[in-house]
Amino acid sequence: MNHNQASVNSNTQEDFDEITQQIRVLQSSQDELSRSIRNLQVRAARIQNQKAAVSRIPSDVLSMIFEECRQLNPQWSGILFLLHQSPVEVRLSHVSSHWREVALTSPSLWSSIHYPFSHKEDSLMEYLKRSDGSLLDVYIGPWRQHPQIEHVLTNIILPHLPRFRQLVLDAVSREALASLLATFRNVSAPALTRLRVMCRGPMSTAGPIASAKLFTKGAPLLSDVRLDSVAVILPKTEAKTLHFCPPPGPPFPLTREKLFRAMSAFPFLRRLHVKSAIELNNVAPIPPILLPSLRELVVHGLAVSTGIRIFDVISTPNIESLYLVDMNCSAISAIHRFMTQSYPDAFQSLQVLRYIKCEFSEDMDIHFLRATPGVSQLLVPVDKTNYLIRMLVNSDKQAAIHGCPPLWPELRTVTLHTHEYCAQVVGAGGVPDDEPSPTMNLLQELVTGRKVLGRPLSKLSFKGPNAGPFSNEFHWGLNRAKEFISTEVVSCQITALLYDGGQEYDWAVVAEAYGMQLRQFLQQVQGIRQQLATILPPNFSFQQLRRRVDAPA
Repeated sequence: MNHNQASVNSNTQEDFDEITQQIRVLQSSQDELSRSIRNLQVRAARIQNQKAAVSRIPSDVLSMIFEECRQLNPQWSGILFLLHQSPVEVRLSHVSSHWREVALTSPSLWSSIHYPFSHKEDSLMEYLKRSDGSLLDVYIGPWRQHPQIEHVLTNIILPHLPRFRQLVLDAVSREALASLLATFRNVSAPALTRLRVMCRGPMSTAGPIASAKLFTKGAPLLSDVRLDSVAVILPKTEAKTLHFCPPPGPPFPLTREKLFRAMSAFPFLRRLHVKSAIELNNVAPIPPILLPSLRELVVHGLAVSTGIRIFDVISTPNIESLYLVDMNCSAISAIHRFMTQSYPDAFQSLQVLRYIKCEFSEDMDIHFLRATPGVSQLLVPVDKTNYLIRMLVNSDKQAAIHGCPPLWPELRTVTLHTHEYCAQVVGAGGVPDDEPSPTMNLLQELVTGRKVLGRPLSKLSFKGPNAGPFSNEFHWGLNRAKEFISTEVVSCQITALLYDGGQEYDWAVVAEAYGMQLRQFLQQVQGIRQQLATILPPNFSFQQLRRRVDAPA
């Protein structure tokens, strides 16, 4: 009985082992079959993809298309985090094997570096490797002092400084900014063309931000510099553009001495935007900074808010474009008075004159028009007074009476900012129910007066949130008077550009938008963390919520 039972058990075990072995063989065969099917499917998909027209695009053309995609998709870091969306270059490399091959062999596609938030250490090193010697656009910030990220900056990023084409330094405090600027002090940047220095965090200490020297070993190609109320001392450069921008919060004026030291490196400056406050008092007298090559000057009201007169600080004998932004009537009057007194030694080359959100006094001096005879383009806000337009119309009437040319004989283009204008109530036909408003009558007098003098305006542009209704009302009155002039309604989705305060949609605007989006996202994350901290256990680690794939696949 025991012998038979043992025999049965032995046979059962042998059968079990044999069946198990057969299962393994079949599973192995099935795995091999699945792999074979997958390989065949991949080959079939590649053959099918090759039939598509997009697959026949030459690799060099496809590389150019990829670069356009990267340029048209700026990396708004906050949005990318929220949507868990990879950068455009990574997504392009995941479409097909051919696209991946082209993407990985296109160094410029990987030339945008954003540290420390968009690119952690691993992905940073991969991007630097894939960029393969191409010029780099580098955004560092929002920067806060931390040993690990300082180590990465010094040992991984800084050795590639000779490849930097564009550099944005964005700090969260003046202390962090001083630390960040010190890193770039005793180095050279042979390929750098654009520099932006920002300090957009809370200012806990009053007074101007300390000046700092940068690139003491040279930055010969530097052409465009934008600074946040910090006097960065650069080596002599042929840079053509310089901006002084105000950081958020209370104004911290630049001292005239630091401004003089900062601008002494720009002997060939052509475009200067002064938006930061300038200190009124100075210990020692400093002569005006002579800028003979300057062609465009933009002055914001904040720059003269301390009571300083801008032309006591700088001398611009050959200026062609002047933007005055957000100034009260006393500041405008002071500038007009200086320009009038400078006649005929200065401002004779002035062609473009733009007032953005400015106020005018009633007692405007008509000699200002005589002192600026070359003005051909005028941008002026429309308000209830329209003192400048009224003075221009009255001077045209006097010229017509005396049979002489107008005081602005070259004026051809007038742009009207309509942000403070309230259109008249319109009837069912989309036109005013009553007579034209005083503003419209004044503009019609300007148009007809210029025609009478033989110096007709070539174009009248309307800009601002009320530009459309303003244009409709103007054309209604113009048709009644049986007059004609070419007109244009300028529209723009970006408010700052709509007001035309000397701003353009350029690399610096993109950089500031990136920083703003990122800060908004970090504030949202901080708010969520504070809410979760009230309901989660004390020992809970937020590292579980921060895991994400950093290196590009």
